[in-house]
Amino acid sequence: MRDKKSTLLYRWFEKVWNESNEDAIEQMMTSDAHFQGINDSLPQGAAGFREFFKLFNTQFHDIRIDVEDVVSQDDMETARTVIYATHAGTGKPIVVPGLCMIKVDSGKIAQAWNSYDFASVDAQIL
Repeated sequence: MRDKKSTLLYRWFEKVWNESNEDAIEQMMTSDAHFQGINDSLPQGAAGFREFFKLFNTQFHDIRIDVEDVVSQDDMETARTVIYATHAGTGKPIVVPGLCMIKVDSGKIAQAWNSYDFASVDAQIL
């Protein structure tokens, strides 16, 4: 049986997103990490992700990300997740399913690939 709570991805979503612990970003992500699928205009690394975190938190409130399952092997992890939040502009709730895959280096996220259905958000907030 898989123990999702023992994975870096589970701890990432719990600490960074569910506990809104911005300082955990640098603790859990390398300074030169590369991430794709969230906002390609931001700088890479923990500092760039911190910018994304702040931006996301201005657009959405009451953010909770449920980790439904995690598969981990060697230096790779993949999590199937669901984002629950409230859109700041409309006050409407959103639900966004997705996947996050990471490469781990020295216990931190070194690369991340994100695939979330953010296109569905527009339909949910209208």
